Amino acid sequence: MRTKTGVLGVCLMVFGAVVASSANTKTAAARSNPAPFTANQLQAPTASVSSVPANASSAPPAMALVAAPSEVITAPPADLNLENPKLRRMQRQEITQGMLATAAKIVRKHYAKPVGTQIDVEVDGKHVIARIERHFHPEGGPVKPWGFHPGVSLFVLR
Repeated sequence: MRTKTGVLGVCLMVFGAVVASSANTKTAAARSNPAPFTANQLQAPTASVSSVPANASSAPPAMALVAAPSEVITAPPADLNLENPKLRRMQRQEITQGMLATAAKIVRKHYAKPVGTQIDVEVDGKHVIARIERHFHPEGGPVKPWGFHPGVSLFVLR
């Protein structure tokens, strides 16, 4: 292997390092202009689980279907500056522990979706709309993660 690279080799290595380090490190929710959804991305997956062992082919069909959580995901509106007048942001005293747990699950599952994506869920017998939004916590403050990050805000119909 040759140990001398020359001026051209050093320039190419520096250029390669600059290109590799300039990759976009922002999360999808931190981008200001999200890419539009396609119809395939908006469909919620369905799951079925069988309680029958794989080797029991002659056994009677005793399948138990497990329904996927009822989530309806809608794409964000074209203009994110317009608030939906039919929705009202939930107040702190209205939010239950079940709603907080559901919001945490939603943000972990859908954090990469564009800002403004709405997920309709049923929590504690109440219809709630969870919206992926850009949240901010000041650096050094008591609440983490610090800085801008994807978060979920809960809304109900007026």
